Formats: sequence, C-alpha cells, structure tokens
Amino acid sequence: MSSKPLNVAESQTSSRIEDRPGEPLITEVNGVEGNGTRKRHGERERGRESVEIGDSQADLVHESLAALPLPVSTGGHFANDTSDQELLAKPVSSRDWARRLEIKARIRPATIQPFPKLSAPLFPKLSAKLTNLMSIVPSHWRWLPFWLYVMSWIIIAAILILFNNYKATTIQGTPSYIDCTTQLWAWNAEICGADGVYCKPFANQSFVVRCPSLCHLTYNQNKRWLGPSQVGFMRPWVVGTGVYRAESWICPSAIHAGLVSKNLGGCAVVEIVGEATDYPSTTANGVTSLAFDSRFPKSYRLKPADSSHCTDFSWGILPIAIILVALFPLVRPSKGAFYFALVSAGFWHVIFIGIPIHDESWTAAAWGTYFVTLGFAYFLYKVIIRDTIPSPPHFPIDTFLFSTLPFYLALHMEILTAPLANFGLTSRAFREPTTLIVFVIAVPAVVILCLFQLWLLRRHGVLGSYLLGYGLAIIAYFLLPLVLFLHVHLHHYTLGLILLPLTRFVQTRPTLLIQGFLLGLVVQGLARWGPASPFDTSFQNLNGDEAVWIPRPEFTIDPAGLAANGTVNWSFGMDSLSTIPDGLPYDSFSLLLNDVEVYRGAESKFNLKTIKADSNPTRPYYVRVAFVQSGSALEYSYPVIVRGNGTVTYQNGTVVSL
Repeated sequence: MSSKPLNVAESQTSSRIEDRPGEPLITEVNGVEGNGTRKRHGERERGRESVEIGDSQADLVHESLAALPLPVSTGGHFANDTSDQELLAKPVSSRDWARRLEIKARIRPATIQPFPKLSAPLFPKLSAKLTNLMSIVPSHWRWLPFWLYVMSWIIIAAILILFNNYKATTIQGTPSYIDCTTQLWAWNAEICGADGVYCKPFANQSFVVRCPSLCHLTYNQNKRWLGPSQVGFMRPWVVGTGVYRAESWICPSAIHAGLVSKNLGGCAVVEIVGEATDYPSTTANGVTSLAFDSRFPKSYRLKPADSSHCTDFSWGILPIAIILVALFPLVRPSKGAFYFALVSAGFWHVIFIGIPIHDESWTAAAWGTYFVTLGFAYFLYKVIIRDTIPSPPHFPIDTFLFSTLPFYLALHMEILTAPLANFGLTSRAFREPTTLIVFVIAVPAVVILCLFQLWLLRRHGVLGSYLLGYGLAIIAYFLLPLVLFLHVHLHHYTLGLILLPLTRFVQTRPTLLIQGFLLGLVVQGLARWGPASPFDTSFQNLNGDEAVWIPRPEFTIDPAGLAANGTVNWSFGMDSLSTIPDGLPYDSFSLLLNDVEVYRGAESKFNLKTIKADSNPTRPYYVRVAFVQSGSALEYSYPVIVRGNGTVTYQNGTVVSL
C-alpha cells in the first residue's frame, strides 16, 4: 500500500460545490476525525490508501477552494455569482437600516472582503513532509501513535518535575522548597502579635531551604516603612549584610550572601541568631541590601549546604516543554485536541516550573484552578480560537512559530515585566521612570495592533458588531465599580480576555502570533493568581503605598519623660485628647517600636523599657501608632525617631530634646 503527499487540487475532485443565489458557497466533503481516522461516508475506497486532508470540515473547505478565484461578498452576496451581479450597484437592502447606517458612518464598506485564510503553510515542502509522516501508518492504526505520544509526553513531564522539584537532599537535612519571597517575619505586625510572640523562635534554630532560579529578579512592588522612610520599591527585599533582618526574603538574601546561584538556584542553611543592633547595606552578586540602624528581635545568617539535586533546571525544562508541544502535530491531533494539550501543558508548566511553590496545599488548590481554566479555555475555543487557528497537522511550522512560541513567551510574563510595578490601573504603575517608559512604549504598540485588527474586521463587514460589543463592555467595566465604590484592576489575564475577540475570523500569521500571546496571558494569569476579581477596594487599590484617609493619633512626646522612663505619649488627632471620644468605632491604640507591636490598649502612653535599658543613649528607635477597629490596626502614623537621651525627631524634621 503506497502513500502520496497531500494534493489540494486532487482533493477538489471529491468535493461538491453548490451555487445558490444569495447564499455563500457551500462545500460538502467527507470530514475526518481529529486523531487521524477518516469518517466513512458511503462505500470504502479500495486499492489505495487515502491521505487525510484535514481535521475539520472548515479546513477542507478552505483547501478545496484554494485554487478558485476568491469571491467578493457584497451585503451577504458574492460578486462572482452571476445571478446576483445587480447587487453590486445596491450593496445593502434599503430595508436594512442597520447596515445602511454602518455604511454611512464608514463602519461597513460597500464591498465586503472574504475572511482571509492561509492558503499554504510556511515552507510548503518541509511542511508537506512533516504532514505525511503518519502516512506510513495504516489508517486504522493511527490512533495508536497518537495515544503513545500523549502517554510519553505525560511520563517525560512527570519525571522532569519530580527531579526538579522534589528530589533535593542535603547532609544537613531535607530542604524545604520555598519561593523567592519567603520570609521569617511578616510585614503586617499583627500577624506576629505583641512582641512578635507568634513569630518565635528568635534564636537557636536552623533549617535547610531550596531556592528557585532568578530570585534576584523578584521585586517588591510597594514602598514600605523601614526606619525613617519608605524604601524597597522595585527591588528584592533584603535588609542587612551577613546577618539579615527576619523579614528579609530568604532566597535573595542567599544570593546576596553568595550561597545560591542567581540563574540556577540552590540550597542553603538558615540559622536564626536572634537580635541584632545594626543591619548595614551592601551590594553583592547583583543584589543591593537595605540598611536599618537600630535593633530588631529576630535575625538570621546563611551557611552553605552539602547538597544534591538542589539545582533548579527550570530554564532547561522550558525548551523540552516547547519541543514536546511542537512535535504533537506530527501525530495529527485535531484542532481541539491540540488546543486542549497546549492549554493544559502551559497551565502545569506555570504551576510546577514557573512558580516555585511545591507543597501539597498549593498542588491541591491548583487542580481547582485548572478546571476553572479549562472552562475559560473551552469558551474561548468555541467562540474565538477555532475560527482562526489552521489545522496543526497541515501547518506544523506555522503552529510552532506563531502559536506555541508566543504562548510560552507569555507564560513567563513575570520575568518579562520585572521592571513594571503592576498591571493594575493604580498609581503604583507609574512610581518609577522605567515603568512609565515601558507603558509609554507598550500602550501605543497595543493600540496600533488593535486598530490594525479593527481595520481588518471592517473590511469583512463585522466592525459594527465589534464596536457595539466593546462599547457596552467598556461602559459596564467602568460604570460598575463607580456604582459599587470599587476600583478597576486590569489583570493581565483580563487583558488577554478583552483583546482575544479581535483575533477572531482573521487567519493571518500576525493574528495567530497575537492570539497565541494573548492566550498565554490568560493561562498564566489564571494559573498564577486564579480568576482574580477585576475590581479592587480602596485599600487593595492603594496596597499600602499611600495613606487611606483615616484619622491617626499624633505623638506628643515629652523629652524629659522619654529620658527618665522611656515614656512616649500620643493624643487623639488634632484635638489633643488623651482618650478616644465616645461614639467613634475605635477600640484602642496599637504602638509599633521598630516595626514590632509592643503595646495595644486604651491608654495613650507607654514606657519603652528597651530604650531605657539600651547602653547606647543615641541609638535611634522608630515609633508609630494607629487606632484599632474591630481588632485590627488601621493606618499607622508616620514614624517618629526617639532616643534614650530624650531627643525626639518628628517626620517634618522638627527636633525636640532636653
């Protein structure tokens, strides 16, 4: 039994074309199933093996008409339909007011072009050879290599994930897999409790951690108080050198200490050493640490670990993952099968490779998110994707270059957008010049691409529907948060969902590239953050960067009392009241000393024994105070610097001393 390459011209002999007045050309052919098994309509062909032509009727229609002159549609009719030539002079029915309005507004052209389809694959000869690799397999056995490949794909991926994520060992003990932002002390002082009781032990403990790669590119996206000022924006949060403050991110600190590779990760021993009195700032191994010039109750240092399988090979797994997707069209999957495999492979790549979190709770929660992602993916495929992507078996190179590669590029958006503060429409996105520059470049580029796609859609007579749909969606998207007193947060998965409809119908290589990238945005966003809400509360919108308008206590510290007993005083706002007035929703006060909560109660003064007992009377201490409402501290005041010698330095620069 011999096989022969795909011949579009020959395939036209098995097609029947009906020419009906007023209706599009209809091509009826024997379809094929997605895994390569031909549907048998009528008597089975004998004496020779037929070559599969496509995985859907739409693909076969396109290939059958490739050699025919392109029809030009006019108001739902085709220009080369001789029975309807008179319609060229009257492109739209006089009773169709909607279309007449579109034409007058230049939204709909008088002559509508057919939707573009790829007539031939990139590198036709090579593509034809790749397409016909399965021709050596008898048609009734072609399901076997398909499922063998799928099972091999799953086994290879499982082995790579197992050795990369779960096989690390050290002489000092089994390492804990942590992410790039793991810390031993919470930024929210309430989590650690009064005097840090919930963040003990403060000393005499050690354990081993395994860090992923590229932690030096994980940036803090909010300025935070450290000593007298807000610092740390768009940089790894590392405080100290050699000995690090407990809330320092462990993995960037290990890179700073030279114990973990920036690009390959590694293992290190964390040794908790208790209180330190000074944390200097230095730059080492591409990480610049922050300085803190006072005491903190918990610190740690890092030591090397004698380890094996601690290297993070995520960037080595990436090309293997792409190759496995690229080879899949060779076993002739249908459009739906390839799309499902691409989305699934991308999702689990983000979960196990893109995000360095490997505990059981994360993996269990990921399954729930996976099914949600499949729901999104099914909707997108039915409504948008299947009308655009060509048959992967017959366009293998195009599928790889214009779908798979941009898809995987988008899966690593957190690395690509490291200079960006946030995708959300908040002031955080414009705090740094680099962020502003990126937005100034990226936003016009996105707008230009959108306008180009809209221009293509106008040529095909569907621009009016798009403008109506997008107009209603935009009004709802911005009006709803105004009614509910919320704020818009444009997640990147939301951006993908918004822009993907622009790629429907238009089967061109630039459109396929855009579609692959946007699909990757959706999958990465859902896998990394879940289906996050497109709206934020005011507190979430500010996220600690700016003061929410809430009354705050004000310090009224007496230098004499500070020097004698370490006493700090504060009052209720500008009225200088020592107690909270009746009728207000505040329960008590919360006092921070060097970012540690040391007091919570109704009194408006507190004796800081730490300051009184310090042998260095000029050492600075930083105090902040806030109201407590329903058990939670509200916005803390700006820090005031106090010293054991009675000197008080306020945020506005005023210095009061004995």
